[in-house]
Amino acid sequence: MRRFQGRFRWVVAGLVLSLAFLAPLQAQNNYAGSFLELGIGARAIAMGGAFVAVADDGSSFYWNPAGVATLVQPEVFGMYASLYRSLSKHFHLGFTRPLSGRGAISLNWIRLTVPNVAQYDSENLIRYGPNGYENRLFESTQAETWQELQALGTVLTDPASGFSSFTNDAFIFTLAKLNKLDVDFGWQYFVLPVTMPIGINVKIIRQSLFQHSSSGIGFDLGWMLKFGIDDLFDDSRLGKLSFGLAVKDIFNTKITWNTDSRHSDRIPRTWYLGTSYLQPLTKYNSRLLFSYTYQDRYGKSHHYSMEYVYFNRLAIRFGIDAGDFTAGVGMKVSLFQIDYAYKNHELGGSHRISTSIRL
Repeated sequence: MRRFQGRFRWVVAGLVLSLAFLAPLQAQNNYAGSFLELGIGARAIAMGGAFVAVADDGSSFYWNPAGVATLVQPEVFGMYASLYRSLSKHFHLGFTRPLSGRGAISLNWIRLTVPNVAQYDSENLIRYGPNGYENRLFESTQAETWQELQALGTVLTDPASGFSSFTNDAFIFTLAKLNKLDVDFGWQYFVLPVTMPIGINVKIIRQSLFQHSSSGIGFDLGWMLKFGIDDLFDDSRLGKLSFGLAVKDIFNTKITWNTDSRHSDRIPRTWYLGTSYLQPLTKYNSRLLFSYTYQDRYGKSHHYSMEYVYFNRLAIRFGIDAGDFTAGVGMKVSLFQIDYAYKNHELGGSHRISTSIRL
């Protein structure tokens, strides 16, 4: 186990040093790997995605891989969602297991499918319309509705030559380690217990549409700092404070298609910073959790949340996800945890359900 711990520290150190000396991103596509931005876990989504400093359930690998080390029991976790008025299906299935020596591993599969994508022959597109392809392309940019497109002769009325599903898969392996230390404030003062989990994701991404497919390998890095305000001020009425940092796609993940041109897209590196505060309400057998996350992908975004848990059985959650309202509930029954989330969106509100079993 000592050998394992030593190698793990060297891997983390190597990734951090590599990150510091990475060359600037040369090219990127804002839609590359976009299915990985949808979130995992109904609880975290109901909390507005403000989860980087919480990350304490089966969805931890996604929000902050360091959180995987905080789970104390093996857990099977799954999620399902029908998004954007059933235009796509979102799945997740994962397993997390603590290891001896305060280590932990997690194996996860994420899939997003968009069914019945129509394919049209380019020759039919060029022949169709009275004004020719180039003129119609220009005119179509002036239209704002389907009826205006039809009037311009740009609507695709020829039958599709085929249909396919746009399939996006990510297989993610997480390795995490929980570090504990005591911060000594000196003689006549006190010792503050602090936990600092760290974690690494290795993810294999694969996409396919019609006869083409793409693939790539990416890496995420996470870190957390957790300590008790109750310990700091020697007051049991106070709660726990946590800070989180996650860096996704630290090497600007490259996804290459198997086309003749070998076209490649890149998922840009993204930083997540967050904090959370857990306040026990002992008198009412409940607790309150407040959290915040800052994200810098494609511009700054802010995420806020509040969770109220009664008797460790029933939870009510609200959040703001980059301006979108989120809400949800959760219920624990024996070994089972069932969570529901609603997220508002300009393309239509979405509903998610996730279930976990702690063994």
